[in-house]
Amino acid sequence: MPISSMTLRRLWDAAADLALGSSCPGCHACGWGLCDTCREQLPAAPHSVVRPDWPPGPQVVAGGWYREPLSSMVIAHKDDGAWQLAGVLGGLLAGAIDAIERDSNSKAVLVPVPSDRAAVRRRGYDHSRALANAAGRRLGIGVVPLLKRARAADDQVGRGRDDRLGSQCDTMVALGASSVPLIVTDDVVTTGATMVEAVRALRAAGCFVQGAAVICDTPRYATAGLGATDQSDE
Repeated sequence: MPISSMTLRRLWDAAADLALGSSCPGCHACGWGLCDTCREQLPAAPHSVVRPDWPPGPQVVAGGWYREPLSSMVIAHKDDGAWQLAGVLGGLLAGAIDAIERDSNSKAVLVPVPSDRAAVRRRGYDHSRALANAAGRRLGIGVVPLLKRARAADDQVGRGRDDRLGSQCDTMVALGASSVPLIVTDDVVTTGATMVEAVRALRAAGCFVQGAAVICDTPRYATAGLGATDQSDE
């Protein structure tokens, strides 16, 4: 009697869990890679990001909300070595970028928010650039690492909006100007302090920032905008 593909998948997942302790990076169920249930829960459409009292700036669009299973996937990719998730997460980032590009007649270039150098050394991987590269490949858009860290920002965990803005102030510089529009990319937007600093640095170099795109928007900081009704369980 032939074995169904579903049965084979379950046997493979069980073997992976037994031999390697492998689990889904979204829900942590035993298995090899992202499970079908978590894939089905990925966001279907991007939404506009809105924060209270943001300085005037470009449009910011997110691929989805920072909650399970997407939040676990972002953490796994960045901190737990699940580098294979760059393709899936880059696809969500590409959706946010495409929403910005739709109303433009000119092709933009992607500029990833620079990762902290100490974090890159610790992880052995620049997650921000990898995600921008994955999104750029999907859309046929170039990626230019035009920003660098002038100094490390203080730890942002547990800080309020004003403290985060102050901590990020003057932490980035642009390595040059650009003759084409730019879209800044990052994984998660919380208060928006990092994105505000990235845009400031690029504008100071004379660049035109068309927009900013992220994978996840943090519901606790969102107040309005497209998709804001999708916050009910946070």
